[in-house]
Amino acid sequence: MEKKSMGKKTIEKKSIEKKPKDKELADNVPADRKTGKVSLVGAGCGGPELLTLKGLNCLRQCDAVLYDSLAAQELLELTPVGCEKINVGKRYGGKAMPQEDINALLVEKAREGKYVVRLKGGDPYVFGRGGEEMLVLKDEGIPCEEIPGITSAIAAPAAAGIPVTHRQCSRMVTILTASAINSEGKKEALTQVDYKALAQLQGTLVVLMGMHHLEELALKLMEAGKSPETPAAVIMEGATIRQRSVRATLGTIAKTAAEAGLKPPAVIVIGEVAALDLMPQEPSFSSGELQGLHIGVTGTEGFSGRLAAALREKGACVTDCGFLKAVPTEKELPDFAEYDWLCFTSPNGVMHFFDKLRQEKRDLRTLMGMRIAVIGPGTGKKLEEYGFYPDICPEIFDAEHLGIALAEKTAPSERILLCRAEKGSPALTERLLQAGREFTDFALYSLRIDPEKRKNAVRMAADTDYLLFGSASGVETFFEGLCEEGVLLPERVKLACIGERCAARLKEMELQNRTTGDTLVAEEFTIEGLVHCVMKSAAGGRNP
Repeated sequence: MEKKSMGKKTIEKKSIEKKPKDKELADNVPADRKTGKVSLVGAGCGGPELLTLKGLNCLRQCDAVLYDSLAAQELLELTPVGCEKINVGKRYGGKAMPQEDINALLVEKAREGKYVVRLKGGDPYVFGRGGEEMLVLKDEGIPCEEIPGITSAIAAPAAAGIPVTHRQCSRMVTILTASAINSEGKKEALTQVDYKALAQLQGTLVVLMGMHHLEELALKLMEAGKSPETPAAVIMEGATIRQRSVRATLGTIAKTAAEAGLKPPAVIVIGEVAALDLMPQEPSFSSGELQGLHIGVTGTEGFSGRLAAALREKGACVTDCGFLKAVPTEKELPDFAEYDWLCFTSPNGVMHFFDKLRQEKRDLRTLMGMRIAVIGPGTGKKLEEYGFYPDICPEIFDAEHLGIALAEKTAPSERILLCRAEKGSPALTERLLQAGREFTDFALYSLRIDPEKRKNAVRMAADTDYLLFGSASGVETFFEGLCEEGVLLPERVKLACIGERCAARLKEMELQNRTTGDTLVAEEFTIEGLVHCVMKSAAGGRNP
């Protein structure tokens, strides 16, 4: 009761300090939602495919998401444009937002009238402190719900071929968290429980957050009477492409795991089921030309999401190595009456343009009489979603050839509005300047680096078979991350990219980090072309 009241006191203090005035809240919150709500969503274990359909719907509608470091990063791409994303999680021993502050932030965002998703790895109620957060939200009168997720206690062993129950050898399962704050409240230590009772259980013991205490845990169980010959297993990063596992006995599992270099996050399984191996004969039920390949994708959220979907259709196991976020400008769009042409260089640009039209309450009549140019079919397809069709699309889908096409098909008196990223390719403007065309280069959005995501991305990239790039700027920022983290890509990782400029920059950066390796270049500068390039390489063909 004392802890609960302390948490509530903290919440009230922070909420009062940051809570908007009633009038401001009424003005900013949609008419159909004057008070916010919170969904505690289980992200599942491993890849984004293990998210529930209800969890997916929550992410697609939320105004803010508070996520922890164990949730699949790809899930954040499912949120709407403009959704506030706040990382509050940690791994063992890392810094994190205190739980009381997380509770306060959930209440604060809900009181702003927002729909908040608290995205948690696994299941919110299985050692996820979801119960604590739900109690606080209920005490504060915030509408709230819990959406279950697939806990790593079940999913990780299953991914390694271990069922946590089996009628012939285990009719019960016990889940234990092995890390707890010590009696002084200063340091994490092995959880103090009745190990004699645990040792006498005949079913399966699944241990979470126990890698740092594995040797001590095994010793306590054996001292309490558990046979050293009891089968045991450790599964690291279960249900992901980085999954690794070892099997041994209770008496040798700590040494075996250490020799294999297994590290957190990992799940420990102790019991007869750890001796079972129910792995399918094929590593994946997926089919396609890229089956069995691990492919990393980079770029903005939109680009990497579309590329990942195309690769998965071909059977690839995809890792999102993206860390660039497109942030829309706060400046108002120019007066369209001053221009004859609109020009888009990416699907992101199209999306942000029409979002700003809505925000500024300009309807489509303001575009009357304007003609539109796009850099390629992907951008044109995104434009079609808004009911418009391009007048110009170059035969070669890059900035230079877009500039050439615009220069050829526009009159010297016509003005062009370029709507693109803040640091777009200079090849486009150089061609327009050479042709004497008048234009405004409007920075519709800027690309921001998420340092934490980049740190994870360069680490995950080393485990892939192919690493794909969509722009020269993406190449630069990725290799800068490699240098900062002191990571060298293994020579076996094949690099592929869209466009000659991207390839040239990749060659320059690659020479600083690797000594050998060919760069694959898509024949067609589209997502489909990049996928085909990888398929050709994987089949043993030689990329020109």
